[in-house]
Amino acid sequence: MDSADTWAHPELFELDSDNRPTAVAGCPPDGFSATGQLWGNPLYHWEYHRSTGYEWWLARLAYCYKLYDVVRIDHFRGFDQYYSIPAGSATAIGGHWEQGPGIGFFHTVKNRLGEKEIIAEDLGYVTDSVRQLVRESGFPGMKVLEFAFDSRDSGCASDYLPHNYPENCVAYTGTHDNETIRGWYASIMAHERSLARDYLCDSCTPASRLHLSFISLIMRSQARMCIIPLQDYMGLDNDCRINTPSTVGTNWKWRLLPGQMSDQLVKTIASVTLRYGRWNW
Repeated sequence: MDSADTWAHPELFELDSDNRPTAVAGCPPDGFSATGQLWGNPLYHWEYHRSTGYEWWLARLAYCYKLYDVVRIDHFRGFDQYYSIPAGSATAIGGHWEQGPGIGFFHTVKNRLGEKEIIAEDLGYVTDSVRQLVRESGFPGMKVLEFAFDSRDSGCASDYLPHNYPENCVAYTGTHDNETIRGWYASIMAHERSLARDYLCDSCTPASRLHLSFISLIMRSQARMCIIPLQDYMGLDNDCRINTPSTVGTNWKWRLLPGQMSDQLVKTIASVTLRYGRWNW
């Protein structure tokens, strides 16, 4: 609410006559949070954005491409439907879904900015209409290995099994919002660990080394791109995770310290990359 955009252009957001939010963003309850996530940021006034030809979005994206070769659009499902929570709510339980701008928005982006490299963050509560929007956009979606064996995830577990990955996707062991792969393996239930080992056909590798098996698993999938957090290559536990969603105060503090990027770690990353044909220079 205290962003420069909200102050400069309050008409772009769902605000009342006193410029206070009438509804805020979040996501509904799931296996990770019984009360959902209440982010609290104002929602976009999509009808107004549409009436301007999405000028604010186009300016924002155009500037991003001055900085980056590839842009990941977070919470991509919000362009299909977004979760609206009444302002002043204590939790996300009382929210409801509203229609987003749909594929017309991305047609406008293509017409005005041309072909751009975009990754669609299509995680969370994914419906058939969200899947259809990703297909129509042509953007690669995201596949997070941890979700394949974790009953806390509300999505379709089979979508995240590497043998089901389409080529047009980006595969991760976990993202900044997930536990490290080592911390995750320790946190799931015993039968889920057994499922993961059965899938790996690996009952012998010590848990302290299993992170390399998980990395190799997605590296040999047909996903167009793999992104592996450095903590996972290093086999670090959850003390080194980046972010815990719906919490504040302890996030985004992990740093790679001098000396931690050892020669052996560099050789490990290089050998895994070369072994599975992902060496691109």
